[in-house]
Parts: sequence; C-alpha cells; structure tokens
Amino acid sequence: MIIIFIGPPFAGKDTQSKLLGQKLQIPIFGMGHLIREASSVGHHKAIKGLEEYSLKGLHVPNSLKFELLKNEMDKAQSGFILDNYPATQEDLDTLLDYLRESHLSIHRVFYLSISIDEMNNRILNRGRKDDIIEIIDKRRLNQDEDRKPVIEYFKHINLLTEINGEQSVEDIQEIITKTLQT
Repeated sequence: MIIIFIGPPFAGKDTQSKLLGQKLQIPIFGMGHLIREASSVGHHKAIKGLEEYSLKGLHVPNSLKFELLKNEMDKAQSGFILDNYPATQEDLDTLLDYLRESHLSIHRVFYLSISIDEMNNRILNRGRKDDIIEIIDKRRLNQDEDRKPVIEYFKHINLLTEINGEQSVEDIQEIITKTLQT
C-alpha cells in the first residue's frame, strides 16, 4: 500500500502520516526529513537543496532529492507513506516512472488544506531552523502554485481526498481511516 500526503506547510502532513504509519506498520518517507537528515551528515546534494532552495522557500529540485527517496522506497516495496512528495510536476513524473518500473501503484492521496492564517498560527508553535514566517509564506505561495498539477492529476485519476486540515488531529485521522476502508 502506497499512500501520499500533500499540502501546504503546517497542514498536519507529518502528524497524520506518523499516526497512519504506526497504524499500518509501514514506513514514512518525509522529503523534508530526508533532506535535513542527509544534510546533517554532509550529503552534498542535500546541503545544496536545503541551503539554496528550502531555506529560501523554494522546492528542492528533483535532481537533488529523488536519490534520497529512491533509496528508501527500494527497501520498502511492500508499502510506504510519502509525506510531501510529489510536490511538483517534475516530482510527479519521476515518481510515476519509478512506480511503473517497480510495478507499484498508489492506493490513496490525501491533500490536507489549511488557510494562510492557520498556517501562520502554527508556525509559532514549532520553532525549526526554517520556521521563519517570511520564508514559509514564500514557500506557501511557491508550493501552492507548484502543487497544482499534482493535485489535478490525482483528482483526475480519482485518488485524491481533500481534507480540511484545521480540524482536530483525531477527526482528520478518522476521515483518513474511513477513506482507506472504502
């Protein structure tokens, strides 16, 4: 089973993917986490992606990040959750090629949506290196635009479930669980 969580910063993708991963006993691959982790151990492409793109509010190009994700997906062919990937048309094309070659398919995509006001309120509670309101606002604008073709593609093939991310964690998890049971 392959499940994807996409949405703007602070929409709850990380929280929901962790809860679902525990429930289903499958690994979660968060693109941001993979890049930060690889950067911390000196991975050149990850450092470049973090410093030249992510910390400036831009999507990290696929050429700098997909290798990290592919290494993890290759180890988990029985199923996994992708947190914030694919985020662009380039990501989508690369992921679809990978899945075709691996004879895998996506089970469901959850798009968690929140308002800009709610996003900014949540920023104040986390405090990570790249949690600067101006950068996150820029990231939101860039990523919302970049994400449009991804959302449209998954809508078109009837895999997308949009969820209001401003609900309680428990209510969102209940919606996700019920959706996966249908």
